[in-house]
Amino acid sequence: MFRGVLQDISILKDSLDAISSLITEGTFEVSKDGMKLVSMDPASVAMVILNILPTIFLEYNVDKTQNMTVNLSNLVTILKRARASDTLTLELDDNKLKLKMVGDFKRSFSIPLIDSSISEQKIPSLSFKNKIEIEPSALKDGIKDAAMVSDCVIFETSPDTFTIKSLGDTSETKMELTKDSPSLISLQLTDPMESGDIIKSKYSIDYLDKILKGAKSADQISIQFSTDYPLKVKFTAVNRLQLGFILAPRVDTD
Repeated sequence: MFRGVLQDISILKDSLDAISSLITEGTFEVSKDGMKLVSMDPASVAMVILNILPTIFLEYNVDKTQNMTVNLSNLVTILKRARASDTLTLELDDNKLKLKMVGDFKRSFSIPLIDSSISEQKIPSLSFKNKIEIEPSALKDGIKDAAMVSDCVIFETSPDTFTIKSLGDTSETKMELTKDSPSLISLQLTDPMESGDIIKSKYSIDYLDKILKGAKSADQISIQFSTDYPLKVKFTAVNRLQLGFILAPRVDTD
C-alpha cells in the first residue's frame, strides 16, 4: 500500500516534466524513505536521478518497499491539470496509480502501471574537479547565448572564473562569471590550480535545455565537471526533493 497527499503540486509537476523530455517511462522505488527514480535516456547520453523526500507530503504512508513503473508523459499531462490551490492524493490500487485532486471541486484520474523492460540502473561513481553553485537564470542565459552559434556549449573553470562559451564557424559567444559576480554563488575546486590552468568540457545544448526545465522549483542548482568528462547537474528543493542529471560530454575526435 502506498498513499501520499501533496499540497505543492507544481514542484512535482516541473521535475517530472523535465524528466519526461528525456525518458518516456520511469520506475519509482517507493519506500519509507521516499520515492526514487534512476533511469538512462534511450541514447545513453543522460542519466536522471530523482529523490522525492517524504517531507514533501502532508501525509505519506508506505507499508513495504515496492516498484511502480508509469508512463511519465501521461502522468505529467494529468499533473498539469491541477490548479494551484488543489491538494493531490497519490495512491496505488489494483495495479493502477490513482490521482485525486481536491480544490473547488473533486477530480480523479488513474493510469495503469506498466511492466518495465528496462534493467535497473546504477549511479556511476564519478570524480569531479570542481563544484559550481550558480543562479539558474545566469546558466540559462549563457546557454541561450551559446545556442545562437552552435549546438553545443563549452564550460570552463579557472581558479577564479566560470566561463560559458560557444564557437561557431564564424561567430562565438562568451559569458564570464568571476567570484565577485552576484550570479556565481560559489566556485570550489577539488584540487589546487595554477594561474592559467583550465578545466574544460563540451556538452549538448539540446540536452541542457531539457535538463534546465528542472530549475523552475529549485532553491539551489549546482554543476560539476572535469575536462572531457560527464557533467552533473543537481537541483535541490530543500526538504522536498533532489533532482540530478549526469550528461555525457561531447568529445572532439579530429
